[in-house]
Amino acid sequence: MEPRAMRNGTVVSSLLMFLLFVMGCATMEAARHEYLMRGSVLDVEDGTAYLCVGTEQGAKVGQVFTVHRYVKIAGWRARGVYKVDYVGTIKITEVESHMAYAKILTGDVKANDVVDLKAENP
Repeated sequence: MEPRAMRNGTVVSSLLMFLLFVMGCATMEAARHEYLMRGSVLDVEDGTAYLCVGTEQGAKVGQVFTVHRYVKIAGWRARGVYKVDYVGTIKITEVESHMAYAKILTGDVKANDVVDLKAENP
């Protein structure tokens, strides 16, 4: 094969690989929002948790989230080692583009806790 033809073939192959990668990322982002949606609790007041997750991330009214807290394990110094504690559950009652309001169903939910969309949600 001639050097110029090899170079053109390499360029075309590289372009195709790039396009497949970009399409794969878009698909993975949709899957992440559908199955692995995660956000943070910004604040808690009067039984309502204010979440950093909204319609832009795929959140919907009625979805139930599990709440977890990352707790640093005592004795670890420079390099933080954390355990994940289950805290409770919350249910979205109102949602905006980048935040949501959720009723605390169970547990002692606090600011900076992490919320994960439960698999059985609509």
